[in-house]
Amino acid sequence: MAYTINIRQTVALPLKETFERLSDHNQLGPLLGLPCKRVRDGEDAINGLGSVRTLGVWPIEFDETVTGFEPNSRIDYRITRGSPLRNHRGTVAFAASGEGATQVSWDIEYEIALPVLGMLIKKILARGIGRGLDKIGR
Repeated sequence: MAYTINIRQTVALPLKETFERLSDHNQLGPLLGLPCKRVRDGEDAINGLGSVRTLGVWPIEFDETVTGFEPNSRIDYRITRGSPLRNHRGTVAFAASGEGATQVSWDIEYEIALPVLGMLIKKILARGIGRGLDKIGR
Protein backbone atom coordinates (compact mmCIF):
# COMPACT_ATOMS: atom_id res chain seq x y z
CA MET A 1 0.00 0.00 0.00
CA ALA A 2 1.30 3.50 -0.88
CA TYR A 3 1.47 6.42 1.56
CA THR A 4 2.36 10.08 1.24
CA ILE A 5 3.25 12.73 3.79
CA ASN A 6 3.19 16.43 2.90
CA ILE A 7 4.42 18.92 5.46
CA ARG A 8 4.39 22.67 4.85
CA GLN A 9 5.88 24.75 7.61
CA THR A 10 7.43 28.18 8.00
CA VAL A 11 10.71 28.31 9.90
CA ALA A 12 11.70 31.58 11.57
CA LEU A 13 15.22 31.53 10.16
CA PRO A 14 16.69 32.86 6.91
CA LEU A 15 16.77 30.51 3.92
CA LYS A 16 20.53 29.86 3.98
CA GLU A 17 20.58 29.01 7.70
CA THR A 18 17.52 26.76 7.45
CA PHE A 19 19.06 24.90 4.52
CA GLU A 20 22.40 24.50 6.33
CA ARG A 21 20.73 23.03 9.41
CA LEU A 22 18.51 20.59 7.53
CA SER A 23 21.18 19.49 5.07
CA ASP A 24 23.83 18.74 7.72
CA HIS A 25 23.46 15.03 8.45
CA ASN A 26 25.25 15.28 11.79
CA GLN A 27 22.89 18.03 13.03
CA LEU A 28 19.71 16.37 11.78
CA GLY A 29 19.46 13.80 14.59
CA PRO A 30 18.64 16.18 17.46
CA LEU A 31 16.06 17.91 15.26
CA LEU A 32 14.28 14.66 14.41
CA GLY A 33 14.72 13.04 17.82
CA LEU A 34 16.82 10.07 16.72
CA PRO A 35 20.53 9.48 16.16
CA CYS A 36 21.79 10.51 12.72
CA LYS A 37 25.32 10.56 11.36
CA ARG A 38 26.94 10.99 7.98
CA VAL A 39 28.62 7.74 6.91
CA ARG A 40 29.68 8.80 3.39
CA ASP A 41 30.55 12.24 2.07
CA GLY A 42 28.84 13.59 -1.01
CA GLU A 43 30.35 14.13 -4.44
CA ASP A 44 29.84 17.90 -4.68
CA ALA A 45 29.47 18.85 -1.01
CA ILE A 46 30.08 16.95 2.22
CA ASN A 47 26.30 16.46 2.77
CA GLY A 48 25.44 16.75 -0.92
CA LEU A 49 24.70 14.45 -3.83
CA GLY A 50 25.63 10.83 -3.06
CA SER A 51 26.17 11.40 0.67
CA VAL A 52 24.74 8.78 3.00
CA ARG A 53 23.40 9.17 6.54
CA THR A 54 22.50 6.45 9.01
CA LEU A 55 19.48 7.08 11.23
CA GLY A 56 18.44 5.13 14.33
CA VAL A 57 20.36 2.68 16.50
CA TRP A 58 21.14 -0.97 16.06
CA PRO A 59 19.11 -3.14 15.51
CA ILE A 60 16.71 -0.57 14.07
CA GLU A 61 18.74 1.66 11.80
CA PHE A 62 18.57 2.56 8.16
CA ASP A 63 20.50 4.52 5.54
CA GLU A 64 19.29 7.42 3.45
CA THR A 65 21.19 8.46 0.33
CA VAL A 66 20.97 11.99 -1.09
CA THR A 67 19.86 11.67 -4.72
CA GLY A 68 19.40 15.37 -5.53
CA PHE A 69 21.02 18.45 -4.01
CA GLU A 70 20.52 22.09 -4.96
CA PRO A 71 21.97 24.43 -2.29
CA ASN A 72 19.36 26.64 -0.61
CA SER A 73 16.65 25.10 -2.78
CA ARG A 74 16.12 21.33 -2.57
CA ILE A 75 17.28 18.00 -1.18
CA ASP A 76 16.04 14.66 -2.54
CA TYR A 77 16.80 11.39 -0.77
CA ARG A 78 15.76 7.77 -0.59
CA ILE A 79 16.17 4.94 1.89
CA THR A 80 18.83 2.59 0.60
CA ARG A 81 19.30 0.12 3.49
CA GLY A 82 17.57 -1.33 6.52
CA SER A 83 13.93 -0.27 6.34
CA PRO A 84 10.70 -2.25 5.96
CA LEU A 85 9.50 0.63 3.76
CA ARG A 86 9.75 0.11 0.04
CA ASN A 87 10.25 2.80 -2.59
CA HIS A 88 10.78 5.44 0.11
CA ARG A 89 11.58 8.81 -1.43
CA GLY A 90 11.72 12.21 0.21
CA THR A 91 12.06 15.77 -1.01
CA VAL A 92 12.73 18.81 1.13
CA ALA A 93 12.22 22.11 -0.72
CA PHE A 94 13.13 25.54 0.62
CA ALA A 95 11.85 29.02 -0.30
CA ALA A 96 12.34 32.43 1.28
CA SER A 97 9.16 33.51 3.05
CA GLY A 98 8.71 37.00 4.46
CA GLU A 99 11.34 38.78 6.47
CA GLY A 100 14.03 36.31 7.47
CA ALA A 101 11.81 33.22 7.34
CA THR A 102 11.82 30.08 5.20
CA GLN A 103 8.98 27.98 3.86
CA VAL A 104 9.91 24.29 4.09
CA SER A 105 7.98 21.73 2.05
CA TRP A 106 8.82 18.16 3.07
CA ASP A 107 7.22 15.43 0.96
CA ILE A 108 7.65 11.70 1.51
CA GLU A 109 6.33 8.71 -0.43
CA TYR A 110 6.67 5.09 0.61
CA GLU A 111 5.05 1.69 0.37
CA ILE A 112 4.52 -0.95 3.02
CA ALA A 113 2.44 -4.12 2.95
CA LEU A 114 0.80 -3.71 6.37
CA PRO A 115 -1.78 -0.86 6.42
CA VAL A 116 -1.78 -0.49 10.21
CA LEU A 117 1.99 -0.14 10.27
CA GLY A 118 1.87 2.23 7.29
CA MET A 119 -0.50 4.61 9.07
CA LEU A 120 1.51 4.43 12.31
CA ILE A 121 4.73 5.28 10.46
CA LYS A 122 2.96 8.16 8.71
CA LYS A 123 1.87 9.66 12.05
CA ILE A 124 5.31 9.20 13.65
CA LEU A 125 7.15 10.74 10.69
CA ALA A 126 4.80 13.70 10.34
CA ARG A 127 4.92 14.46 14.07
CA GLY A 128 8.71 14.06 14.29
CA ILE A 129 9.44 16.23 11.26
CA GLY A 130 6.95 18.91 12.38
CA ARG A 131 8.55 19.06 15.84
CA GLY A 132 12.01 19.19 14.31
CA LEU A 133 11.06 22.13 12.12
CA ASP A 134 9.62 23.89 15.19
CA LYS A 135 12.93 23.36 17.02
CA ILE A 136 15.16 24.93 14.41
CA GLY A 137 13.10 28.12 14.40
CA ARG A 138 13.66 28.67 18.11
